[in-house]
Parts: sequence; structure tokens; C-alpha cells
Amino acid sequence: MPITIKKEELLLVEGKDEVNFFSALLNDCNIQDVQIIEVGGKDKFKSELPALINLEGFSNVKSYAIIRYADNDSKATLSSIQNLLSKHNQPVPNDCGEFIDKNGIRVGIYIVPGNKTEGMLENLCLDTLENHPVLQCVDQYLSCLEENLDKEVDGENKEEGKHYFPRNRPKARMHAFIAGQNKFVPSLGLAAKKGYFNLRAEVLSDLRRFIKKLKNAQYS
Repeated sequence: MPITIKKEELLLVEGKDEVNFFSALLNDCNIQDVQIIEVGGKDKFKSELPALINLEGFSNVKSYAIIRYADNDSKATLSSIQNLLSKHNQPVPNDCGEFIDKNGIRVGIYIVPGNKTEGMLENLCLDTLENHPVLQCVDQYLSCLEENLDKEVDGENKEEGKHYFPRNRPKARMHAFIAGQNKFVPSLGLAAKKGYFNLRAEVLSDLRRFIKKLKNAQYS
């Protein structure tokens, strides 16, 4: 892991979009001195967590949190992280949104979008946009695509020349929403920094509370 530990509190996330999103969220929560670390994708946690633990300077870390997407199964994702932490003798939180203190270090896990069986950061951000006029247009656009495109079936080969509905609906919905903004940005993370989402929406309250626990502060 080509990184130097610079802070006493760390936030481990999947990719660049997450780095930018959580940078915006931390700033909105008025939380400073948290180092956000991009591990390079969900499959990299298995190799990057032990690498992080063995880095010079890790002994100075007071707390760290792991943020993962629920994808298709939040329970399986949580269990995977718990097993990884246990394997490397790290404190193991009992559930999503919890921290646990052990042997002088504090560890937390949060499964995005939180309190749901499946989903990702796109779901969570889009849920902050209640009654947004652009989102209403986006949903009309996706409905049009559904009416005119075939749905890809797992295990079946695509037919040459046939057009298919997007594999990942939340990502398609997100990109369409961003494209509808007055000033276009190429990613969710940059959209968060531009203020395109309501970072104080009720749907983000649990995540904000969790983030504040990283600094031993209570959310209010």
C-alpha cells in the first residue's frame, strides 16, 4: 500500500468516488484530521487491511472505520469484514454502524447504504434528492429505456446488434442526474463536493452519526 499514515483516525473506503464523497461529508460535519484511504475496490480489502496494519505509524492510530457497499447482501458483506478483522486480530464490531474498543484501538464498520439489504453509495446519494426536478426527468428517461430496451439475463449471451438496459440501474440513474446539472462533473464524488446532494438529509443521519463516532463525538 503506497501510503503514509498521517492521522490518528482513518477512514477506509473503496475508491476515488468514496474519497471525494466522504471528504465532502466530513467537511459538512465539521470533522477534521481524519485520513481517508482508498483501498482500490472491495476485493482489495483482504490484501490492503493487513498491509495497513503493518505500516510504520499504524501504532499511532487511535481509531479507524471500514466503509463497504452492501451490494446484493449486506449481511454477507458485514460477515466478510468481521472475518477479515478477526483473522488479523483486530477489534470486531458486532453490527453495521458500531464501533468497538479493544487493545488500545477503536474499529467501526458501516455498510452503505445502511439499514438496507442491498445497495451502494449511488442509492444513498439519490435518496437525498426528494422531489428534485432533475431526478423526476431522470426517472422518466429510465422508464423510456425500460420500455425500449431488452433486459440482459444472467448466463445468456448477448445478441449481436441488440441494445440492452443498463446493468447497474443506480449508477445509470446517478450519471443521468449528474448530466442534468447546470455544470457537469464526471463523477458522484465530485458532485458531492459541488453540493449536488443534500448531505444533511435524514437518510444520511445514521452515516453522519457513525462518522462522528470515529472522532469520539456525538451526533446532534
